[in-house]
Amino acid sequence: MEQQIERSKIVVRWIVAVLLFAAVSYLRRRGEVDVPWSSVVALTALLALLNLIYGAILRRGAPAWLKYATTATDLALISALVVLTGGTRSVFYFAYFIVLISNSFRYGMGMALYVAILYNLAYASVLAAAPPGGDLTVEAVKIFAFWGIALYAGYLATRFQRQTRILQSYEETILRLRHEVAQLKRPAS
Repeated sequence: MEQQIERSKIVVRWIVAVLLFAAVSYLRRRGEVDVPWSSVVALTALLALLNLIYGAILRRGAPAWLKYATTATDLALISALVVLTGGTRSVFYFAYFIVLISNSFRYGMGMALYVAILYNLAYASVLAAAPPGGDLTVEAVKIFAFWGIALYAGYLATRFQRQTRILQSYEETILRLRHEVAQLKRPAS
């Protein structure tokens, strides 16, 4: 199951990488972000390399640590993109939420908390690299909002997982009862 989840994350990562590259290219061409092509290409190449490595690892199985490593590197790459494209004013801040929502729904509350904690560290590095200056109230609101969404997404995922287990239990009970009824209907030989 985790192997399939991580494979789907690789596909999503390729799609997001293409979309973000296109968005950065477009904004750069319009003069709305001032980031060197070398940085854009290096960041994209690093993401592609990591995705290829993750794919190679998944061909042999899905080690338990992989979901944590992929999530951490995704947040680190997003932080680098945010720093390169305006720091706290970057239009790519939303990409943190893609990682949060996709991992929370796949893995539940534990992963939602993991992402939120790593986000705090990653966004602190963004703030350190590109200090916004002045009042940090807006940054605090961003962090609290992220935590609120993390907790809510984790809650929804946990609730969905619990409902799925209940449904599976009902299905197993129905199958067992069908089998027992079939046994009762068989003529004695």
